[in-house]
Amino acid sequence: MNKDYKISRDQLFETDERKAIMETTEERSIVDLSKGRMTWPVRWMLVHLAMNTGLRVFEIAALRLEDVRLSSKPPYIFVRRGKRGKSRDVYIDRELVKHLKEFIRHKQTWDQSIDHDGPLFSGRGGNPFSTTALHISFKEAILAAGLRDNLSIHCARHSYATLLYYKTKDLRAVQKQLGHASLNMTTLYADIMPEENSRIANRILD
Repeated sequence: MNKDYKISRDQLFETDERKAIMETTEERSIVDLSKGRMTWPVRWMLVHLAMNTGLRVFEIAALRLEDVRLSSKPPYIFVRRGKRGKSRDVYIDRELVKHLKEFIRHKQTWDQSIDHDGPLFSGRGGNPFSTTALHISFKEAILAAGLRDNLSIHCARHSYATLLYYKTKDLRAVQKQLGHASLNMTTLYADIMPEENSRIANRILD
């Protein structure tokens, strides 16, 4: 890891921003589904997946349906080639499992392949989305939610890592989920949770 690499709080979705982008994309997804459109259902799936797994955008773009192991106990996503070509299992929460199952059912109604080797994210023609397309789609969700324009899909990864550490206080678990080669990288997330920092500062008033 570059010793000068830093993660600052402006690279994180704050709690209200996380809520806003999740709610906005879900609401627009419901409207699009009622009209037979797939734009926002795909975008909602992308946002939910990025925010609740911390996957890198190239890892999301490479996902095949066979990599989404929803019937396993516990359910997980298999990343075939992460950074430096390493594979890993990323465990997922029950709400994301439910959403992924629904999304795969919707793919059938959009006449998209649900074969094991089919892409999780694809357009009308069945071609997998590129990383650029995913970046753009996520940015559209940020704009729709009225959030800061310096946020990006990679900020979702930072936010996930920080929140996971805050909830678990387990750096090793965060390291495994994120696929960090070194624990040194993971430790960067231990010091930047805005809400936690505020709580600590206010302890002087107790």
